[in-house]
Amino acid sequence: MTHYDRLKRKRLGDVLVDEGFVSGEAAIAALQEQQGTSALLSDILMENRALSDYDLARVIVEHYQAPYIDLQGYTLHKDLIACFPGPLLHRAKVLPLDRFGDQICFVCQEVPSEEVAAMLGEEAPGGMFFCVASAHEIRQRLAEYVPQKPEDERAAEEAGPELGLTGKLEDDPAWQGLFDVANDSILHEIEDVEGE
Repeated sequence: MTHYDRLKRKRLGDVLVDEGFVSGEAAIAALQEQQGTSALLSDILMENRALSDYDLARVIVEHYQAPYIDLQGYTLHKDLIACFPGPLLHRAKVLPLDRFGDQICFVCQEVPSEEVAAMLGEEAPGGMFFCVASAHEIRQRLAEYVPQKPEDERAAEEAGPELGLTGKLEDDPAWQGLFDVANDSILHEIEDVEGE
């Protein structure tokens, strides 16, 4: 089992709900907003003020056992970053941190999807290792090391589906249970009101 396989044991949204960082309703709303886009679930939750940058990093470190890296003062390798498409790094909020032989250590905001990990793994035949950093620090470093022009940002938005960065909720059975619980709760409340 690879380091990435151990990280993907449980979906981030499930962990956030189970650990009490995000309500089921907030997770469902974020997932619905995410459908058909290339946005990360964590970005949507933070934009909606349902999750803080600090809590996101804490959950990744504690639950997924990924080490935390403080990017302040850490010098990244421009030649290593250049091995990866800028739109991919921006959309996935991930940066290559260092190379150790055929292995690459990446820093991420949230555990990358399998599609993104496969694309990153093309440059790391010896394997990948993932660390976590704050979303704010990753955005700052992406802007510094992989600057995008406005037309690049539009291209990244349009390239999201081609990069495998979107997903449909109906394709994810793990989330179906969360929707079923929410639906059952609503139906139960309706039955209680009708019975009165």
